[in-house]
Amino acid sequence: MKKYLIIGDCESPHTIKWAKELSRYFEVYLVSSKGISPEAKDFLPDERIFTFNLRIAESGTNVKFLRMLIPLIRILRKIKPDYLNAHYITSYGVLAALSKKLSGRQFVLIQTAWGTDILVTPFRNKFYKSITRFALNAANLITSDSVAVTKIVGDLTSTPTTTFPFGLQEIPEASCEIKDPNLFFSNRTLNENSNIDRVLHFFSKLRDANKDARLVIANVGPLKSELIKLSEELGMQESVDFVGFISPDQQNDYYRKSRFYFSILSSDALSVSLIEAMSFGCIPLVSDLPDNRDWVTDGINGIIMKEDTRADTILAFQGDAQKIFISNRQLVAERAIFPKAIEDFCQTLSTL
Repeated sequence: MKKYLIIGDCESPHTIKWAKELSRYFEVYLVSSKGISPEAKDFLPDERIFTFNLRIAESGTNVKFLRMLIPLIRILRKIKPDYLNAHYITSYGVLAALSKKLSGRQFVLIQTAWGTDILVTPFRNKFYKSITRFALNAANLITSDSVAVTKIVGDLTSTPTTTFPFGLQEIPEASCEIKDPNLFFSNRTLNENSNIDRVLHFFSKLRDANKDARLVIANVGPLKSELIKLSEELGMQESVDFVGFISPDQQNDYYRKSRFYFSILSSDALSVSLIEAMSFGCIPLVSDLPDNRDWVTDGINGIIMKEDTRADTILAFQGDAQKIFISNRQLVAERAIFPKAIEDFCQTLSTL
């Protein structure tokens, strides 16, 4: 079995999800700048886990990760991996690219973009753009989870890129019959980028058209007090519930019961929350962003929201609810099941 070494923040459940799935195909090793998620020890022995317990800003603004360079080179020489996969381009990706040049080892370098490392960091100044290009150009393959990220990667390098979402393990059980036709759900962070104030204004129009409409707003954030006040000013105290931070099971219950799902962020790559909502057959009401357009066809399986979107346009979707329920779940099944994506990814690796 070939050896596959992942470097990144291995306290993150996202990194561990990659490692767990890849362990079906490779002898996986983890190098973590921080500690390690307890879940990793369920499928990896201690001798395949290396931790540094540093506190690193993955945004690329912190040079502490360079302390890992010499130890990483030693690990590479000891393990002799066939593949090195760095998660987050502007920190671990730079470190991996340096180690490839300095270690004297031959291996396939995969750089995995997480979003901000490509969408934001390279555009802070020329230095960040140059180190991003350095990391990308050193790779044999780049992975991206969204159309928006892939486009920018293509502008920065000619290295091949494969695109697949950080998807679901499987399609959840759900039934259109148990959905509440009057229930709307939002679970994005209560900050400026999420535009929850716009969600409230849109919902105010919906409630005027349908007095039974209800909105559940989950999650927390710095604007919570302001948003609760806005809801009261709009006279919607009885129609809007701010439920705060909720567990995955509670969130799935809201997905399962809700007919509509709001996500109208100003900027975003592909949202896992959007995929989750669609997997439960929700009708998505989303902002006009590249990755939203990749998943939502306006007027067909959801709505690309505009300032002048009418309440009756949204409510008219009730007549197609069953058809959209089926089609959105099928779309997720075809495009966003993580084990299948990793299987295809491994097939791509075998050709390098």
